[in-house]
Amino acid sequence: MKFIELCITTNTAGSEMLSGVLMGAGVDCFIIDDPNDLDLVMQNKEIPIDYVEDSLLQKDRSVVTVKAYLAINEQGLMQRDRIIAGTQQLKADFAGALDLGSLDIAMGEVDDADWADNWKQFFHPLEIGNKFLVKPTWEPSDIKDRIVIEIDPESSFGSGQHETTALCLEMLESYDMSGKSVLDMGCGSGILGIGCAKLGAKSVLGVDIDRNAADIANKNAVVNHCEGVMTAICGNILTMQETYDKCCEQKYDFIAANIVADVLIAMAPFFKKVMNDGAVLVCSGIIAPRKDEVETALKNTGFVLDRVELKNDWEAIECHKQ
Repeated sequence: MKFIELCITTNTAGSEMLSGVLMGAGVDCFIIDDPNDLDLVMQNKEIPIDYVEDSLLQKDRSVVTVKAYLAINEQGLMQRDRIIAGTQQLKADFAGALDLGSLDIAMGEVDDADWADNWKQFFHPLEIGNKFLVKPTWEPSDIKDRIVIEIDPESSFGSGQHETTALCLEMLESYDMSGKSVLDMGCGSGILGIGCAKLGAKSVLGVDIDRNAADIANKNAVVNHCEGVMTAICGNILTMQETYDKCCEQKYDFIAANIVADVLIAMAPFFKKVMNDGAVLVCSGIIAPRKDEVETALKNTGFVLDRVELKNDWEAIECHKQ
């Protein structure tokens, strides 16, 4: 389906007034891209952030864009005209009195099929470590001597191309997973849990705070014929008792946790609690400047660090409990 895309250039004050214009036109779903919001998020110490792209930090804080997508039908065209008229009225009413940015309007046409499929151009078969080949379902591969993981990450994290995922796969491939119970915490697309299942794990529980990620992980488990071994659930063990209890129903021989530093630190005692004797914990998602904090927290919790690997600015840690 095709849509009209309206993109209005403004500033923070203008975005608030434009919100009223759009809602007055019957549009209650739109996008405000305000670089100043990133500053607020980074100042909120309750939100775990380890890494921010330089391009986001360098964005002009004085330029805000408001985008709306309207159906190409009579109603959508009427909404378009009302938004344009309302924006022009704002410009006239506040000229010289209040800076609302340029209020320039750019208009185009987009197809929702593009949103669904554009990410696919960046995902191709990828050999990881000595054993794995990660590939999208729509691309064939002639490689025969590797364990194939077919992944459609869609909107979840985990195609194998990011250093954190690759580091985890490279670490877990060295273990005999036969008959092992596995916890994949922060499972994303399910790639790590599926890798464990294909190495012979008897059971894999994936957990993610994003419902969409859990659904995608379950779909990928079916694609890889692991649905009898792997199940993904949505929840947060740090804030949701039901999820915590579900994860505590058994103990695990192997835990993969590809998350961020603050969450790994908070979860360290839980990991120790649910690990069998001799179990292995692999932590990743650790940006280099935070590695000392994570390593110290793991040691203080009673873990012994067996192996630390770096790939570019990311670290993965393999450890066991004392």
